[in-house]
Amino acid sequence: MTQTAYIVGTAKAVPPNVVTNEDLATRLGLSPAQIFKSSGIRSRHWADEGTTSSLAVAALRNALADAQTHVTNIDYLICGTMTPDRFVPGTASAIQKQAGLREVPSLDIRAACCNALYALQVAGALVSSGIANNVGICLAEIQSRYLDISPEAGQLSMLFGDGASAIIVSSAPKQGALELVDVLLATDGSYVDDLGVRSPGTEFRNECRADYFPRMNGQSVILQASRRMVAASRAVLERNQLKPDEVRWIVPHQANANLLAQVARGLAAANAEVVIVIEELGNTSSASMGIALDTLRSSKRVEAGDILLLPAFAAGFTWGAAICRAR
Repeated sequence: MTQTAYIVGTAKAVPPNVVTNEDLATRLGLSPAQIFKSSGIRSRHWADEGTTSSLAVAALRNALADAQTHVTNIDYLICGTMTPDRFVPGTASAIQKQAGLREVPSLDIRAACCNALYALQVAGALVSSGIANNVGICLAEIQSRYLDISPEAGQLSMLFGDGASAIIVSSAPKQGALELVDVLLATDGSYVDDLGVRSPGTEFRNECRADYFPRMNGQSVILQASRRMVAASRAVLERNQLKPDEVRWIVPHQANANLLAQVARGLAAANAEVVIVIEELGNTSSASMGIALDTLRSSKRVEAGDILLLPAFAAGFTWGAAICRAR
């Protein structure tokens, strides 16, 4: 580990079509007020056309502009998505072509809502080891095409939005960059069927239409997520000799407003402000942490020395937290 990795550019992209709670209420058998009370969401963006890769490319181009670097400077690409353009090959190759990258390594990861953390850990390792100088991370989802819009699935389908975010990780710091201090990740496969989509896959033989739709054991998810996100956050802070009171910004995966409130209370980070974007965008899964991070950086409120804590929880179950320090 010879070089420090820095986040030098971020961006987001969302489809233009806004879908409000009022638009969905009747079809989901819920009132707009019920949807907001349960989730903290008032609207989300759904894609009428286009692909996951095209949405990712839009975010990547904006992130390159934010980093003030050219696409030819990217020497490694990571794509995190659970809604790929096609089953095989991965979506990273489509992004590489559309964005005009050189013939660089292009990697797909499938850690669901923890994709941002896994991508940051891999990018940090690539930069620190000298394998890459500039890593492009694309995090994108078009989930609306896979939702069961019916009262039977109302509590789940109301949550999700479409969107993309992109992050540029570099060995060269610049003003406004975020030093990637540490990433902690963990997995417990005991809960593999409590959150996710079963098909297509070799375990299930495509016999049940419901296996193609997202499924969630809500009670299990909320209980495990609140505990695990807090535990991971405390652990990564402790191993870097930091206390919760030293955290200035909490930038979580945007799963559910009630869950975010529980995590904030559990951390007892008295001086921290939680970045929340779920009200207008819904849960954009892989993309959500990057969208929240870009929203914060775009606000120009981050000051040199600020500590950022990035916790997430995902299907698998997998979870973790990262620390960044503003330069």
